[in-house]
Amino acid sequence: MGIKDIRRNYILDRAIKIFCEKSISEVKIKDIAAACNIGEATFYRYFSKRSTLVIACTMKLVDQMYDLFLDDGHGNGYDRLTRFYYHFYEVFGDHPEYYRFLSEFDASCLRGDYGDLMGYSKRLDCFQDYFIAAYKDGVADGSVKELWDVDLFYFATTHALLALCKKLAAEAYIVMQDGLTDKRQEVRTIIEIILNSLKK
Repeated sequence: MGIKDIRRNYILDRAIKIFCEKSISEVKIKDIAAACNIGEATFYRYFSKRSTLVIACTMKLVDQMYDLFLDDGHGNGYDRLTRFYYHFYEVFGDHPEYYRFLSEFDASCLRGDYGDLMGYSKRLDCFQDYFIAAYKDGVADGSVKELWDVDLFYFATTHALLALCKKLAAEAYIVMQDGLTDKRQEVRTIIEIILNSLKK
């Protein structure tokens, strides 16, 4: 890794930290440059515009989250799927700010703040690949039920979990009922429902 890559990664790491502490919309280039002890002109040597930085931060954050999802592959397919889904719970418990950041990023995308997201979209395929491999092993070893549409199940369950994690991480208590349950246990409940529908 060259000096330019090292500096770029340093800027990304600092920017992720700032974006996770504040709202994406609040953070200015001058804030990131100041946190990195560089001038704004130097910042633009690494990122042509703010939106390029935000997308790069999101992709790096996805990579970091995927590293948390990786395991040694031990156990049957159901055990691996259990670990896969429980990583949502662990990330929510240890880093709820990641989900808040993703929630804000999604909202920015819907407003059209970012252009081509193909690279980001492709980066997400690694999670589905992991799920499919564990599922196929589970069917082969008899620990997992056969699903009528594996892709649909994957997207429905991960979208539901992501939406819940992002909502709980991003929103404060709005109505009285929001404070009646433990947020982590809400995430865990959804995971247990998913796993019960997979277990043979």
